[in-house]
Amino acid sequence: MDLQDDEVARYQREGFLKVPQVLTPAEVAECLEEGTAMLRRHDTLRWPSETGMVMDWVASPQLESGAFRRLALHPVITAIAERLAGRPLRMFKSELLRKAQVGSTVTPLHADEGGLPINGVPVTLTAWVALVDVPEPRGCMTFWPGTHQLALPDDGEALETHPEVAFRPRVTVPLRAGDCTFHHARTLHAAHANRTGETRISLATVYMDVEATFDPERLLYSEGLTDALSLHLKALGAGQPLSSEYFPRLR
Repeated sequence: MDLQDDEVARYQREGFLKVPQVLTPAEVAECLEEGTAMLRRHDTLRWPSETGMVMDWVASPQLESGAFRRLALHPVITAIAERLAGRPLRMFKSELLRKAQVGSTVTPLHADEGGLPINGVPVTLTAWVALVDVPEPRGCMTFWPGTHQLALPDDGEALETHPEVAFRPRVTVPLRAGDCTFHHARTLHAAHANRTGETRISLATVYMDVEATFDPERLLYSEGLTDALSLHLKALGAGQPLSSEYFPRLR
């Protein structure tokens, strides 16, 4: 699947891009079956809020599942990621995400950068693959175009009222199963609550510059890491390359 030059230019301008049907129906079916079983048997990590549960997830499913390792390193997805980044990449982490049926709440406005212990964030991006249909009522994402190019506060409440955010048009992106969005680590985004009777299941994989290094200060704010990966990172010194077997090159 080759991207057009105008699609790459749109990603660079807006900080996100939807690419339809990066997975075949057979790949979707395999990963959905595997993911449903994995979510059932795991004690998941959780993101609670004052009004309910935002979502829960399994960290690094690719470390125990061949299907999810193939998905995290999928040749179509990784080729698109490197084309958008304009340079070679490594995988940093992957998360099997679940936004449960009625009872989930909105995913707050945020950028991923603050939760990634990575130097080299300017070329860090996330591929978010839908394993079920995700229309707006099931919790699809909304993006704030161009916000990856702005200097914005980290505080969520300040973000909501910042003039560059409050008055900026936003784009809501419903997905079919097998569709994927790519977004820059600094692009502001949020997601609707799941108001349907069907669970939203997806895989989010973070890719980083092949020469990215470790930033231990940001590790304090990181979530969604397996115990093994957290221990591995804590053993690294500031500025050391993220180049072990945990962080494979894409190609």
